[in-house]
Order: sequence, then structure tokens, then C-alpha cells
Amino acid sequence: MRFATTFLLLLIVVNHFQSGAAEEKKAKNVILIMADDSAADNYGSYGSNFFQTPHLDKLAAQGARFTHCYSGPVCTTSRVKIMTGRCGIRNYSMFGSLDKNEVTFGSMMKNAGYATAIAGKWQLHGPPNGSLAPDCGFDTYCLWNYPGTERARFWNASIMQDGELLETTEEDYGPDIFTDYIIDFIEEKKDEPFFVYYPMVLTHSPFVATPDSESIGELKGKEKSLRYFQDMTAYADKCVGRIVDALEERELSENTVVIYTTDNGTDRSLSYPFGDETRDGMKAWAIDAGTHAPLLVSCPGTIPEGTQSDDLVDFSDFLPTIADITGAEMPDVKLDGRSFWPQCQGKEGDPRKWIYQYYYPKFTEAGKPHGEGINSNEIAWAQNQNFKLYRDGTMYAVSDRGEKSPIVKNGAGERGETARAMLQKAIDSMPVWAAKLAYGDTGEKGKKDLKKKDKSHK
Repeated sequence: MRFATTFLLLLIVVNHFQSGAAEEKKAKNVILIMADDSAADNYGSYGSNFFQTPHLDKLAAQGARFTHCYSGPVCTTSRVKIMTGRCGIRNYSMFGSLDKNEVTFGSMMKNAGYATAIAGKWQLHGPPNGSLAPDCGFDTYCLWNYPGTERARFWNASIMQDGELLETTEEDYGPDIFTDYIIDFIEEKKDEPFFVYYPMVLTHSPFVATPDSESIGELKGKEKSLRYFQDMTAYADKCVGRIVDALEERELSENTVVIYTTDNGTDRSLSYPFGDETRDGMKAWAIDAGTHAPLLVSCPGTIPEGTQSDDLVDFSDFLPTIADITGAEMPDVKLDGRSFWPQCQGKEGDPRKWIYQYYYPKFTEAGKPHGEGINSNEIAWAQNQNFKLYRDGTMYAVSDRGEKSPIVKNGAGERGETARAMLQKAIDSMPVWAAKLAYGDTGEKGKKDLKKKDKSHK
């Protein structure tokens, strides 16, 4: 009898520790949210008193905030890079297209056994070899700017959901549909590992009322647009809050990593207060104001509260980070990113010394200051937290948000020249011409000229 009792107690103890180990090893879910056209200075946790973002500010306070995250200057550049972990010089083909031959984090997570979903904005199906959501590893989707949809993204939104065009009315608000879809997916997959990618339609133009907007009275023109943009930023924040609440209600918060960022700077038509100054939106410009993005990461119990990192983060880093969080096997291709998951947890990690950016702007004015190569429109640069060097040799301080004052040689002293040498070496380490750019009839000379300069190209 005594032996049986002892044996039973032993079984209970063993089972307790096995259950604890299994719980500890449970695969983490990941939800990546990326807002549209919203710079870092549009958020309270990055110093704004004009925009109200309480849910995201709470996310920052309870998790990790990165001060030096950089997107591309415009949507396709950022979306291709964040999804593939590869610099645009390797895989950018044209605006509105993601080459179907590229491997994305959706496919990576599907191969790792995760349930995968995407909701929001697509705009990656254009020629010459564009992709659809299933091509990118997503089991299920709810998307605007997808084959078969029309232009409306907010009220009476045109949305394709798993091959069917939704019937919506003037009372239906697109961001609510997308957020509801994600919450329903969380409920359905709560007992298995899942990966959600939410590229929001907010806060892109047109600037229109949200369900929470109040009367704007006599406001017109830019003042009207700014008021609605302010409302849209608040509503994007509300959508994030709803998702976080859904995780808490299902007791999934401690097992889900929520990541929030944005795809580029604020719309160029807008000017907004920031501290004692007025700032202009600089979307599509290859300057700090067009590429400095917020990055917030939360996972209670894993990420210490109030974590802040001044390390560099490039959009190519998201795929390796998601792989690091989940244990997924990374694609067997040349990647440019590295994981920032250790820094999220307050560890040293493997911080970058520089990031490299390649950009072929649809907005041709953006190509004039530093454009070269194909159609004299390609822009490439390397930067760290303090200095930025374009491939054409022009250098700026990162703190020069609008890049008004180039730094001449020795103009920033020994520290500046040390950075210049390092950044030049970074530029020289990358190919000079884009592998997949749709060059067109006028670009061949530029392509040949750059190929002559590219000593490393094979």
C-alpha cells in the first residue's frame, strides 16, 4: 500500500513537470501589424502630443520600443522587403508587384506547421510576375487591392475574402472587417500555433471620417484632411487594441508576440505638429522623414516591460526575427536580415553596424537628388544611427530629417570620416544593379554603366 501511494505521488510529480515543460515549449504565435503611411513621429511613444495612440503607447510601455527602425520610402519597397527578408536590389521588380518566385515569411511559417492568415492591403499582384496570397503561404485571406476588388478601402469597402468578393454597404467600414476577420481567425486557431500578417489600409489617403469621427464643422482642405488623418491614426490604434484584447480574453497574450510597425513616412500632402515645430509628411522621399518607422514588440512574461533598444533595425530583419521567435526554418536563399528578438528580451543580440537600402521610386521627383543608374532613378544608401551615405557620395547626419545640409569631407571630424569609410564599405559589399528590376526600353544604358562599376557582380 505504501509502495502504491509512493508510486502514485511520483507519477503526479512527473506529470506536473512534464506538463510544465510542454507549456514552456509551446510554440509562440506571431501577429505582425503594419500601418500604411504613418511615420514614427505620429505616435505618443515617439514623442507626439498631437496624435492619440493609447493602445500602442501601452504596448510600448509593456514591451519593447526600437528607436532606429527603418522601412523603405514607399509601400512596395517595404512590403517586398519585410515579407522576404531580402534587400530590394535583389528582388524589387516594379511598383505593386512581388515576384512569385520569392519565398515569404508566410510560406516559411506554413512550412513550420503554423496556421497562416493575412488581412488588409495586398497590392502585390502586378506584372511581370506578381503574387497572390496563396502563393505567399497564406491559408486564408481577407484583402483589399486584390484581383477582383475596386478602389474603395474604407466605407463600402471592396474586399476579396478567400476567393469571394464580400457584399458590403455604405455602413460597412473596411478596417472593422479586417480586424473582425483576424479576431475570428484567432478564435478559430487558438489551440494551435498561428501567424497573422495585418498590413492595414489605415492611415492611407483618402482622408475620410472613421466610425468614431465627430463633426468637423467648417474645416476644409488641408485642415480637414489633417483632422481625419488624426482620427484615422486613432482608429488604427483602436484596431490594435481590439486584437490585443482578443488575445487577453482567450488567455493567449503570454504566448503571442505582437509586432507593430509602418511601411513608410506620412503622406506628403499633410503637415502636422510635433513638439514646437510643424513637420511635413515625406512619404516616397529617400530621407529620414520618409523611412523612420515605429517598431513596438510585446509579449508579456517574455519581453520585459519598458525595454528600449537603440539598435538599428532594417525591414529585412523581420523574417529572421519571426524565425527566431518560432523556431521556423528560414528560406534557403540569400537573406539580408538578422534577428532582433534578443534585443526585444533585453539581451545584447547581434546588433547591426549599418543598414543598406535600395529604392527605385515611382515618384520620380524623389529620384532627382541622388538618382543614378537605370533611368537615372535608382537610389542606394547605407546608414547607421548617426550618419547616412548615398551611393553617389553625398553624406548627411541622420538628425538632419529633411537632409538639407550635406556633410563635406572632414565636416563632421574624425567620427564622421570613420562612419563614411564604414558606410562606403557597406555600399561596396552590395550589388550595384538590381537583379529583377523591370528596366524598360530606356534603361539598358544605365544598366550597362552600372554593371561596369560593379566589381563583385557575376
